[in-house]
Amino acid sequence: MVLSSGNLKVHWLLRRPARMELFKVGGAGLHTKMVRESMRDGRIGVYVHIPYCRTTCPFCPYFKTLPRSRDEVEKYLRAVVGEIDIYGRLLEGGGYEVVEIHVGGGTPSLVPASFFKELYEKLSEYFTLKTNIGMEANPEDLTSSEYAGELYKNEVGEVSIGAQSFNGKVLKALGRKHTVEDNVRAVENAVKAGFKWVNVDLMFLPPSIRGYVEISPKEGLAIFEDDLERALELGAHQITFYPTIIPRHSPGFKLVEQGRLAQDERLVDMFVERALDFAENKKLRLVRVYSISREQYEYATVNLEMVGPLLGLGAGAWSNTGLYQYINVHDVQSYVRLVNEGKPPAAYYRSLRKSTIAWRVLFDQLGSGVVKTRLFNELGVEKIPYSIRAFLELATLAGLLEKRGGDYYLTRRGVVEVYKSVINYVVEIPVKATMILEKYSRQESMPDKIVV
Repeated sequence: MVLSSGNLKVHWLLRRPARMELFKVGGAGLHTKMVRESMRDGRIGVYVHIPYCRTTCPFCPYFKTLPRSRDEVEKYLRAVVGEIDIYGRLLEGGGYEVVEIHVGGGTPSLVPASFFKELYEKLSEYFTLKTNIGMEANPEDLTSSEYAGELYKNEVGEVSIGAQSFNGKVLKALGRKHTVEDNVRAVENAVKAGFKWVNVDLMFLPPSIRGYVEISPKEGLAIFEDDLERALELGAHQITFYPTIIPRHSPGFKLVEQGRLAQDERLVDMFVERALDFAENKKLRLVRVYSISREQYEYATVNLEMVGPLLGLGAGAWSNTGLYQYINVHDVQSYVRLVNEGKPPAAYYRSLRKSTIAWRVLFDQLGSGVVKTRLFNELGVEKIPYSIRAFLELATLAGLLEKRGGDYYLTRRGVVEVYKSVINYVVEIPVKATMILEKYSRQESMPDKIVV
């Protein structure tokens, strides 16, 4: 079975039904009122989506598009700045501090380095910034030491490099255009540029494509082990590892339908175990179940999407005030038009019930490896529900957690099981939601309700 849906086998305690109901945003007035009144506390994260890519990777599950002209990209970047004005004026005076800024895509490294300084300065007009910018970068863009240096000078302090692998066969199987040499130069240039933190993304369980590039499970595992070693040797501060997802709406899924693509999702456990072995041998820290680090520090990313507050900017961005989650329109032209009209580009929303918030807080903490019970109150949950207290005790009895003092730590088995539950969630909710929202965002009339 290929990894195209959330069907990884996990412990029964972690098999929660993945379902989300989204409702069409009815009007700008009600939406902005909800954002202003539900923004939970003074510390917020910011996510900016740059959807442009040079080419379409065959298995990419995220919202992206090919730029038709430089002018189109420039108009989009102006709209992102304009969206900051919309929400900045709404939240101005609230004493908000931005503690995390992450620019993802798409390919953020396609845009001029000067844009990031403009983004930073515009945010500083409305919020107190306690961090600089973290951004995703394609390796081929950082082969230029000049561009890496310009990013550093323009308020970018952290980079996440989408290397995926340091093996040519894997890059070919994934349909990536960059080379192994590009990966090496990109990491070296990022480290030399002086970025505070350099993360390297690695992808395991690559597809084996009959008649094109065939990779056995044994070979794939050996390659993954070499990739981990190479990333660390080159100086990466953090390594994030995830399996190749084969979304049903991706161009590459046709290979599955033709019977040419093979992938065994049952091997995820084995790859995660090898990553944990590597981390233990190298004395690295597990900062997320899918990420290992030299220090107890984590690259700026969208973890605040689970618990909020997170302000998402750009077409396809997700936001979460803590009580109110909304998603921007998944179409560049519609996004630019709405912002230019002075309207929030939010397309769909859902209000979060207290029980939902509590479970999101729990799973966010499980993803970090430790459940700190005091954080429930800090994140808006006044009293831990009985169902969650029962879950913690049952998970401890099942060997997934170990209780120390008042907190709960994932065991090694727990890390593997939570890792798979995270992947199931990603495939069943964000990936499927992207497919559905892209479809409806291009239509004149969108349904009042969407069920993911």
